[in-house]
Amino acid sequence: MFRGWRRPEKGFFDEFERQFEEMNELMNRVIQSTGKEPLVYGFSLQVGPDGIPHIERFGNVTPMDAGAGVREPFTSSIIDEENNEIRITAEMPGIQKEEIQVNATEDEITINADGERKYSKKLKTASPVDPDSAKAKYNNGVLEVTFKLKEPLKPKGKKITIE
Repeated sequence: MFRGWRRPEKGFFDEFERQFEEMNELMNRVIQSTGKEPLVYGFSLQVGPDGIPHIERFGNVTPMDAGAGVREPFTSSIIDEENNEIRITAEMPGIQKEEIQVNATEDEITINADGERKYSKKLKTASPVDPDSAKAKYNNGVLEVTFKLKEPLKPKGKKITIE
């Protein structure tokens, strides 16, 4: 049964070479069928200064635009109570700052980038922001946008005394 591949006229390595060529062809077909862009999907878990965990998803595989080539950037939002502002960071490598558009309302921020790579994300804010106070920087693939909060954050809940 396995003796045929050991025959000198057929060559010891011929069968191995044929198997490797088949695997290489198969892998090339799989890679080409998924497209040029890698598929990215993930979750980010951060515990804010208030002690509450915040879970956000990111990537280019979402139900809305699967296959459209639009990535959802990894973002994080941190509220700085001391300075009464919210800082949003979005990782968007491979684009120029001129290709980025940031739009804001009091309760929602939309980030879009349309260049060689495409990014899109809508963020709900934890507290109303002042869109006119926005300051944005883009450096080394990271966008940082800062907004002043319209009103200082009030602690949620009530302190309970222990007897």
